Amino acid sequence: MAKQALYYIFKLATSMIADSNFNISNLTPSDARTRGELISVGDNQTFMFLRRIKGKKTDFKKLKEFTEERDAIKELHHSEENSRKISEKQEMIDNILFVDDIINVKVDNNKIYHEIGKHGFFVNHKKYKRLSCGAGQARRNTVTFVCEDVYDELHEIQMNGLKISKINLAKFSAYYGLYMSNIQKVKTPRVCLIDDCELQLFGKKVDWIDDKIELQQDGSIKEYREVEERIINPVMNVCDGQGLISPAFARVWAENLELSYSPCQFIIRSSFVKGMLTTFDFHKFAHEVAGTDKITDHYGREWNIDEIDVLLSVSQFKMYKYYDSWDDYQKSCIKYGHVWGVSRCNPKYDNTCSLLNYQYIQTLDLKPLDLFDLAQPTIDWINKICSGNKLYTLLFLLGVTDKIGSIEDILSKTGNDYVKAIVYNDELLKDPHIQKKIYQSISQCIKDAKIGRLWVDGNYQMMVSDPYAQAQSAFKIEVTGLLKEFEHWNKGQIAKVDACRSPMVDYSEHNILNCINDEKTSEWYKYLSSGVVYNVWGLDTIRHSDSDFDGDLVFTSNNEVMYKTVFPNKNPITYEKNTAPVQRLTYSNIIKADMKTFNSKIGVITNYSTSFIAMLDRFSQDAECSEYKELISRIKLLRRYIGDSIDSAKGIKMKPFPTNWKSRVQIGEKDSEEEKKLKYYHNSLVSSKKPYFMIYIYDKLLEDYKSFKHKYNQRCKITQGCTLDVLMKKTPKNQDEKNFARQYYNYMPVIKNHCIGNELCSIIENNDFEMSKVKKQDNYDKIIAILSDENVVKNNARFKKVYELYKKYNALIRNLFKLNDHSLSDDDMDFFVDNFGNDSSSRNEMYNAIKNEAELICSNSSELATYAVEIAYKLNPNKDKSFAWVICSEGLMKNIISHKSAKIEVPVSDVTGSEYLGKYYKLKEM
Repeated sequence: MAKQALYYIFKLATSMIADSNFNISNLTPSDARTRGELISVGDNQTFMFLRRIKGKKTDFKKLKEFTEERDAIKELHHSEENSRKISEKQEMIDNILFVDDIINVKVDNNKIYHEIGKHGFFVNHKKYKRLSCGAGQARRNTVTFVCEDVYDELHEIQMNGLKISKINLAKFSAYYGLYMSNIQKVKTPRVCLIDDCELQLFGKKVDWIDDKIELQQDGSIKEYREVEERIINPVMNVCDGQGLISPAFARVWAENLELSYSPCQFIIRSSFVKGMLTTFDFHKFAHEVAGTDKITDHYGREWNIDEIDVLLSVSQFKMYKYYDSWDDYQKSCIKYGHVWGVSRCNPKYDNTCSLLNYQYIQTLDLKPLDLFDLAQPTIDWINKICSGNKLYTLLFLLGVTDKIGSIEDILSKTGNDYVKAIVYNDELLKDPHIQKKIYQSISQCIKDAKIGRLWVDGNYQMMVSDPYAQAQSAFKIEVTGLLKEFEHWNKGQIAKVDACRSPMVDYSEHNILNCINDEKTSEWYKYLSSGVVYNVWGLDTIRHSDSDFDGDLVFTSNNEVMYKTVFPNKNPITYEKNTAPVQRLTYSNIIKADMKTFNSKIGVITNYSTSFIAMLDRFSQDAECSEYKELISRIKLLRRYIGDSIDSAKGIKMKPFPTNWKSRVQIGEKDSEEEKKLKYYHNSLVSSKKPYFMIYIYDKLLEDYKSFKHKYNQRCKITQGCTLDVLMKKTPKNQDEKNFARQYYNYMPVIKNHCIGNELCSIIENNDFEMSKVKKQDNYDKIIAILSDENVVKNNARFKKVYELYKKYNALIRNLFKLNDHSLSDDDMDFFVDNFGNDSSSRNEMYNAIKNEAELICSNSSELATYAVEIAYKLNPNKDKSFAWVICSEGLMKNIISHKSAKIEVPVSDVTGSEYLGKYYKLKEM
C-alpha cells in the first residue's frame, strides 16, 4: 500500500501513572522516546476526527519539506549551527506528527486502572479520560485515553448519531474501538445492505459438548461436561463477516491505495462497519443469473444494482438495528464526517512456502519416518544457509523474488541495514557484526525448528465463502452455490490440501479440502487471485474453531506427509452458544467491562492441549484404556473452555476451568486400596508440566530444566558413580539405577517422552548445524575503510562526546535488559537491541532519542558514523558494535554506498540455478 505517515503518541503504564501520583508534568516526546514511552501509530479515524476538532491538517507538504531539509543539513560539514538546525527541524517534524490528545495506557494493575478509568489522570496539565478499548487492544491490556477537553465532541462524532441505552458492553467496546484501527482512506462506496445468507443444514454429525448435572448419593449436585456424538440440523450464517465488491470499484480502491494490482479481498473499516469484501461481479450476476437490474436492501428499499459498488452484509454493519435505513446511517456519516478505509488486503502474490507450527504438527498421526520426511527440507535449508554460500545467505536474508527489479525494489524487502550493506559490498560478509547477526538469525531458525516451525509448500490466505451463493441470497433466489459439500476452490489448485487455523487444540481441526475447478468456477471466481473459497453446505467454520469470513486466515498445504496423516473421520466439535447479555451503557460500566477482557487465558488453555497430547504417549491407545480415553475427552473439551474464555469477556457467566485437571492429590498412608487407586488414576491425568520441546518457547522453563538436570547430574555422580548421560545410556540397569532414572523423570519439570513434539525436537537437536564463518582478519582495516568516510578530518572534541554517548547507549541497553530479568554479555547485546520488549515501536523511538543526541554532537551523518566505527571497531574490537549500526545507521549506509562494489549481485529465479525451498535461483549482476 501507499506509505503511511506514522504519528506519535505517549504509551504509559498504569504503575508509572500511579507512581507519579496521577499527575505527570513536563513529559516531552523527546523524554518519552528515551524511556520507551513513545510509540508510532498509523493514521486512523480517531486521529482524523481530532484534527478536524482542532482545526488542524497534517501538512504533508511541510512534513516532506522539513524532512528533506533536515537530511540535507546532515550532508554538510559539521557545525554547531547545523546541529541546532537539525534539532529544530526534528522538533518541527514532531510537532506535525505528535498527537498529544491521545495516550495509550498499558494496564499492569487492574486496581490502578479502575482508579484512572473512574477519575482520569493528568499529563502536562491536561486531564485524560478513557476513550476506547478495542478487541485487539484488550488482548494486549491496552486502553486509549483522550484529553477531557475534546472528549464530548469526539465521542459524539464517534457515536455517529446513535443513542443506545443497553447493549453488550464488550461488543460495543470492540465496535467503538475500531476507530483506532490503522487505515488507508479510500473512496466511499455506494452501498446496498443485504441480509445475511442463513441456511439450515441437515444431518450433520458432530462431537457435542454438553453441560451435565448429576445428583450424588450424599444429596450434592455434581456438574460436569461430557462429549457425545450427535446429529444436528444447525442454522448457519454461511457468509458471516463477508460482503461483495464489484471488480470496477476494487480497481478504484487499488488506485486509492497506490497498488500495482487489484486486490480481491479488502479488510474494511468505517463507522461501526468491519469485515471483508471479496471481489465478485454481482452486476453481471444480476443481469445474467437473477435477470434483474434491481436489488432490495435489508430495510426494504429497492436500488438500481448498476448504481451499487458494494453489497455489505448485515453481519458487517454492527449497529444496523439502531438505524432506520441506510439513508439514515449515511446522513449521520455525512454530518459527522465519517470515511471508509482499508486496513489490510491480500498480497499481490501468495507465498509458495510457509512455516508450520507445533499445534498443526502434534495433531497429525505422524510416525517416525513421517517426522523425518517433514523435517528434512528445513534441515537441508538450514545447512545450506550455514554453508556461508553468498547465494543462500542472500536468499535467506532478502527472501525470494521471481522478477528482476531495481536495486531499490529488491532492498525494499528488508528493513535491516546489514543486509543492504552485504548487497552493496560483499566484503562486509567478513564484518564480525554482520557475521554475528547472520549467525543469530540462523540460530533463531534452528530454535524455531525445534518447536515445529518447519518449511512446507503452502501459505496463509483469507477464508472466502462462496460469493456466488451470497449473490443468490442477496437477489432472493434459491441458494445452491457453485460448490457442493466437500468441494472447495483456490486459484490454480486441483488437489487435496490440509487446511489449519490457529489456535488448534484437537485432532478434528485439521480439515481436508478438495479443491476443484470447472468452467463455471473459473468464470465466476476469475477475480479471486487469492483466497480459499469454501462451500456453504459443510461445517468448515466449526471445524476451523468457529471461524468466520471477516478476514480470518487459513493455512493450506498440499504436503503429502500432512494430508495423508490427518486422522480420518473426526467429527467437528461444537456446543450450545450462549447469548451475550445486554447491560446499561454507562461510563462506569464500561470501565468494569474492560477489566474482564484483560489477561486473556486462551494461550494458557491451548497449552493444556499440548500437555494432554504429550501425556497420551504414556498410555495405550487400546479402547479399554480409560486414561487414554479421558485425555482425548479433555482435549475436545478444551475447545469449549477456549470459547468460555472469549465469552467471559462479554459478561457471560461461564463454568470455571476444572481445577482437578491441574492439581494433584496427596496419597495418605491411611487411604484404602480403592482410594489409593482412584488417586493414582487422578494424578496420572494431571497436567502439571509442559512437554520438553517447549523449553525453546519459554525461557523460564529452559532455566528450570537446566538447573534440575545439573542438580541431578551432581547427585548421580555421588550416588551412582557416573554422570547422568552415562547412566541413562547404560543397559541393563540394576534396580538402584532404575529407581534413580525413574525418580529423575518423575521430578523433571517437563514431560520428556516420545510424543510428536519431543520427537521432532530431538531430530533437530541431533543435527549438527555448523555455520561456516568467513575467516576473521587479524585487523579490521578493510572493514573500517568501507564503513568510514575517508575525507573526514577528525575533531577530537566531537569524537570524545560521541564516545561518551556510546557509553551512555551501552549503559541504557544493559539497564533495560536488567529490567527484563536477563544477564547480558557483550556477545548477546546486539541481539537484545533487536528483541527487548514487546513493542518494537517504543523501542525504535527510544533509539531515535539517542540518534537525536548524536546529531546534536555531530551534524554530519557520515562523520558521525566514522567516529562510531572507530570507537566500536578499533578501540573496542571485542565488544558489541550495535551503536554504530543502530544509532549511526544513516551515515554508515552512506559510507558503504560510497565504497560499493563494482559488481552488485542479487538472487533471482532461474531454472538453471541452485535449489532453495523447492525453487531454483542464481546470482545476477545488477
